[in-house]
Parts: sequence; C-alpha cells; structure tokens
Amino acid sequence: MDTVTPERASRRFLGLSLYGWMRASWFYAFIAPWFLGFLAFTVIPVAVGMVMSFTNFTGTNFETYKFIGLANYSEAFGEFFTDGKAWYAFGRTFLFAGVTIPINILLSLFIAILLTRNIRGKGFFRTLFYIPSIIPVVASVWIWKALMDNNYGVVNAVLNLIVPDTYIRWMTEYPFHVLVMWSVWAGVGGAIIIFMAGIQGVPSELVEAARIDGANAFQLFRHITVPLLTPVIFYQFVVGIIGSLQVLTQPMLLAPKGTTVGMDGIATIPPRENYMFLIHIYQESFVRLRYGYGSALLWILFFFILVLTIVVTYTSKYWVYYEVNPEDQP
Repeated sequence: MDTVTPERASRRFLGLSLYGWMRASWFYAFIAPWFLGFLAFTVIPVAVGMVMSFTNFTGTNFETYKFIGLANYSEAFGEFFTDGKAWYAFGRTFLFAGVTIPINILLSLFIAILLTRNIRGKGFFRTLFYIPSIIPVVASVWIWKALMDNNYGVVNAVLNLIVPDTYIRWMTEYPFHVLVMWSVWAGVGGAIIIFMAGIQGVPSELVEAARIDGANAFQLFRHITVPLLTPVIFYQFVVGIIGSLQVLTQPMLLAPKGTTVGMDGIATIPPRENYMFLIHIYQESFVRLRYGYGSALLWILFFFILVLTIVVTYTSKYWVYYEVNPEDQP
C-alpha cells in the first residue's frame, strides 16, 4: 500500500491550489469586462447622482459648487404640495400608468387565450402581435406618428373615407389618447408571449377533472386558469409599474413639431397632457441646468417606485397563487 508522505501531500496541496488559482483567475478574467462596465456605467454614476442631489451643481459652477444638504429635496416636496409643475407631471405619469397597465394586462391575456386555442393561422397572428414589441422605440413612434398625423395621417384618411369631411386633430387635441394607444400597441406583444407560456403550463389533468365535474369554459377560466396565472399577472403588473412611471422618450417623439403648449423650456416638448415626470426632470436638469435639483427628483421617483413595488409584492401573498409556497423553498 502506497503511503502518503508529508512531502507528497504538500506537493499535491500546492498543485491543487495552483489549479484552483488558475481556474479562479480565468473566471475573473472573463467577467472583468462586464464588471468594469457595470462599475463605470452603473455604480459610479448612481453614486455621483446621489451625491449631486445634495449640491447646487449646475454643470458649470465649479467655483461656487457646494453641498446644500436637503435643500433640493425640500424644494421638490414643496413643489409637490403647491401645485407646481412637478406635481402636475407626477399626476400625469401616475394617470398614464393607471390607464395603460390594466389595459395591457387584460388585452394581452385575452389575446393570449385566443392564440393558444386551435385556430387557423395562429402562427401568423402570433407573429403579427409580437412584431411591434421588437421594433425600436424611435421607429415605432414614427410609425404611429404617421398613422395619427393631423394632416396626412392614415387614420384620418380612413375615417374620411367612411365619414366624409371627418378631421380629428389627434396629435394636438388628443395627445394622451395617442400615447396610451401607442403604449398598448407596442407593449402588448411581449406580454402575450409570457401569458401564452403561462397558459400552456396549466396542468391538463386539472382541466380534464373540472370538465368531468361539469365546469363550463367560464368556470375553467375563473377557477383554474386565472389562479394559476396570478404569478404571471403579478410579474406583468410589477414590470408595468416600473416601465410606465419612467416614460420619457415616447411623449417627446410624439410631440408635434414646434409644440410649446403650456410648458416652457426646450423647443419641442409634449403637449401639456403628455408632460410626464421624467420630462420635467429633463427640463430641470438639461434645460435649466439644475443638475442637483434634477438628481433629487430622480431619487424621489426611484424611492416612490421602490415603495410601490414593495407594497405590491407584500400584498401578493393575498392574491397570487403558487403551487409551492416560495417561503418553503431552500
């Protein structure tokens, strides 16, 4: 029997240590580009933004740059409670979220149910509904703008064929409706795919057992499909909150050229109905050069979204059904 001497054990340990060190070094070498990018473009900007929110920084006042404590936050909350632009913009953003989230969830769920049934051409319709969600935002907004243009829009042309002399100023008189319709058109495709995956994951034995017991289609949907889809609905709800409260690019791109309705600042801004909270932050930061105040507004929005997400997550235990209790998982 071969005995292991201390010298041999030491060499073996050194060999294993060297092998482990080489494997670890290769691992860190591969993740280094991502880690450096994450550090440079996420961690450091977030930290700088937090520090900046406590200063009077305007981008050029390096000689008078100083910490002003909670003055920016105090001004922001004061504007919230005095019917200022921040309060109006926040209210419009919250209204946008309150309208688009339920419509997106209900419509995508309805379409997903239809597309999981045995219907002719469902592959074509799946592709048709999904395409808008993969089109870049700028391109999709310009498509929608061409459809809803006041003078040369396709929608007005079709309406004029049906009802002669019909002319609706969509972009100027109904800008909020146009923004909501675009959001539904562009966002429903991805939600449909997720709902379809959830519907196809419903155990067939439960459906068959319910049918044997005499359940009709509505009862199957109400008591089997919907409860098993509540985790998917919860996910769509949280993602919808986070996304809709950060809308910025779409209202600005949908604004008619040269619009300056109700708000001063940049040359082309959305009509007053589409003046969202991030647009107000853009105005304060990059137009009025109040980077400190704009950073404070961003952090207020961040904490509001965080608190709202925590509340929704906490209440999910009362309406989200899991086949396995998440708290029992290791």
